[in-house]
Amino acid sequence: MKKSTVFVLCMMNWWLISCEHSTDKKSKELSSEKSNNTASSQTSKDSCAYYLKLSQSIDSTLLKSTTYDEALAINANNTFVKCALLCQHDSISPLYLIKAAQLSQTLKKIEMSEKYLNKIIDTYPKSKFIPAAKFLLAQYYADTKLLNQPGKAKELLNDIIREYPQTVWAENAAAALQWVGKSDEEILKSLKKKK
Repeated sequence: MKKSTVFVLCMMNWWLISCEHSTDKKSKELSSEKSNNTASSQTSKDSCAYYLKLSQSIDSTLLKSTTYDEALAINANNTFVKCALLCQHDSISPLYLIKAAQLSQTLKKIEMSEKYLNKIIDTYPKSKFIPAAKFLLAQYYADTKLLNQPGKAKELLNDIIREYPQTVWAENAAAALQWVGKSDEEILKSLKKKK
């Protein structure tokens, strides 16, 4: 994997994790509010509050995990998608769709990952998670082993630069643009020349 891609992925994961922690208070308030509204929401396994709490628990388990556990990844993916669907009117929904997209990619279900990221872009156009969704999707399109559509990757990266100037997302998109359409060998050759 490319050094710049690894760095950007690490930064993106750090950002998503920090976003998760900053939304914990809001999520707890949402859970509390929803559970106070009706007694049935406390016990309903088809409620937003139930899946939000379950998603937070599973996310915490994933963050603590040091080894890959496919069963945990599948369970987390399904839970995050259900949470996003049941909480679709909440600002937390796109975050759990991003998490589901990342897990789907890990589970080699890249088409599902693409679907979740496009859902964020199409359904939540004002969400603070749009640049993350576009950047992750651009990475999938740029990767010859995943979706291999460099034209779409460039379009998304240019969208980020244009729509979110003066942000870390724009900086990362500009840096990533130079590598789109190049093979790993070409990238390594370029990196060696720069040293």
